[in-house]
Formats: sequence, structure tokens, C-alpha cells
Amino acid sequence: MIEEFIKTHNLPNFRLKQFNQQFYKESIKNFGDLSTWPKDLRDKLATEVDFMDLELEKEYISKNKDTIKVLFRRKVDNQRIETVLMKHRDGRNTVCVSCMVGCPVNCTFCATGKMGFGGNLSAKEIVDQVMYFQRQLHEQDDKVTNIVFMGMGEPMLNLPEVEKSIEVFTNPDKLGMSSRRLTISTSGYVPQLKKLIDDGFKGRVAISLHAPNQELREKLMPVAKLFPLEKLIEALDDYVEITNKRISYEYVMIKDVNDLPEHANQLADLFEDRLAHINLIPYNPIAERDFQRTTNNHLREFTRILTKRKIHYTIRQTMGDDVNAACGQLADRANKKHQAKKISG
Repeated sequence: MIEEFIKTHNLPNFRLKQFNQQFYKESIKNFGDLSTWPKDLRDKLATEVDFMDLELEKEYISKNKDTIKVLFRRKVDNQRIETVLMKHRDGRNTVCVSCMVGCPVNCTFCATGKMGFGGNLSAKEIVDQVMYFQRQLHEQDDKVTNIVFMGMGEPMLNLPEVEKSIEVFTNPDKLGMSSRRLTISTSGYVPQLKKLIDDGFKGRVAISLHAPNQELREKLMPVAKLFPLEKLIEALDDYVEITNKRISYEYVMIKDVNDLPEHANQLADLFEDRLAHINLIPYNPIAERDFQRTTNNHLREFTRILTKRKIHYTIRQTMGDDVNAACGQLADRANKKHQAKKISG
């Protein structure tokens, strides 16, 4: 974006530094606020470069004000994506970014997968999602503290653009975030995960597990047929050995599907000798499936077994489910209905 503009117009290097300072660190709202550039240069920039590649369509705020979900429209093709800001009680502000329109992975419990795949987002579109909230928070003398690639899409299937966005987030001249503040979630695409690690990613890795054995995982997640659980765990063992970093495993608790004592014991068998943390996520219902959230009794018994087996776990606090912003709920439902009508008509 800006690098191409500066190169095209043969501008001195200090113009890039001025831009990065005001765009990323001062969170200006438009190119007209780029006060360190002369007006004629600002006007030229505004004519040739879009300030954002996404347009705000609608904003949803949860009842307790701790979650904001935004529906963006892509300028390139008018398709829509969703992004979420979660304001935690401990002061963290986490942006859950999307990297695709929809998702091709089609996990059975996830609304995003029911949209199908509408295309990969560019690095600029990924960064735009974060900067939208960064500008809001900047007005409150606050900032984005964490970024999780857990919105629409599978990051490993859009790895080049995801890595470009990470460079922006961690570049000291841009957002300058610590890599420890970034988390990439994947459903288990082993070759791409290995490449991410080989490329030097130093952030956190979260694995969408959701089943403690291969048979059940195949039923819930089609990707398990391509990359079996055994191969996935082998790759992650290598990562832990190299980095000594603990892996987070996301486990959506679905009533009578994967939340029984036998599943807890199988999970403990899998991780009792591994550097791992299990993130138990109460299932967030979606209209597309009749799955139900685990009961309190099931959850208590499940965690009792994990505790007894000395497995590290937490129970994720559900945020934003009243505005369909919680884990597994992101989906452009209006767009899906429009597409369905268009196809059937």
C-alpha cells in the first residue's frame, strides 16, 4: 500500500516513517489527518490509495458492553466479514480477526463453515480489522493489546497474507506488538503449520481439537481425515521440543457428543505427558445445527477427571453470544440467505 505509493512517487524514506508514526501509533482517522505531510501530497495519497479496504456496515454491542462485533463489507467484491473486539476485565483488549470470507473447513459445530468459502482476505484487510478498533480505543487512551486469528477462516490456508499481517502487527515502526500477544488458531493443517514455525513465528499456537480420538474428530472436523490426530500431535511435539512453548488446545464442549467421562479420560491419556493446556469452550448454539451446550453436571465431571489426572485446563468465559459474536458463531447470515435465494432463483 503505502510502500508502493512512496516508491512510485520517489518520495524520501522519512515520509514512510512519518506515515507509520501517524497511521499506526497515533491512529489517525483519515489521510487528511496526516499532518506531517504537505496537503498536496495528502490529497494525492487519498486519490490513489484507499484508507481502508473494508467498509463498516453494522456494529453490534453486547448487553454488558464487553464485546463489539463489526460487520465489514469488502470493497473489492462486496462480500462481508465479521470481526470482534473483546474487552476483558483484566484490561486486555483482544481483537478476533477473520482471514477469509467464510471457511472451507466446514467443522460441523461452526456457523462460519456453513457459509462455504468466499475467498481469502488480503493482509491489508486483516490489518484494517485491527486498526478499526485501534482507532476507537485510541480515543479512550487505550489500545489493542492482543490479536487472535480465530475469526472467519482457516489461517493456515491463507498463510502468506496472514504472515504479512503479522509483520505489520509486530514491526516496531508500525503497531510494535510483542509476538507473545498474537495467537494463531488452526484446525490442523500440518504442512502449513510446519511452514509457519519454520518461518520463525514466535507467537502462540492454538489447535482446534474438539475430540480426544481420531474417530470422533473425523465426525466433527473433516480436516481430520486429511491430517490424522496422530500426525498432528507428532508435529506439535516437534514444535514444543524446539521452542519449549506450551500448546493450547481448544475443545468445544457439546452435550453428549464429546463431553462424557470417557472423553475426559481419553483427553487425559493424550496429554498427561505433554506440555499442553486445554481450553474448554462451552458450545455456542447456531441455527444451522441442533447441537446443545454441555450441562453443568457434565462439565463438572469432565473437569473433575482432568483435575484428578493433573491436566492443565481453563473454562473459557463466553463473551458476545447475545450478538452472535462468540466462538463458532461468526457468520454473515444475511449474505448467506441472499446467496441461497440467488442460487435457488
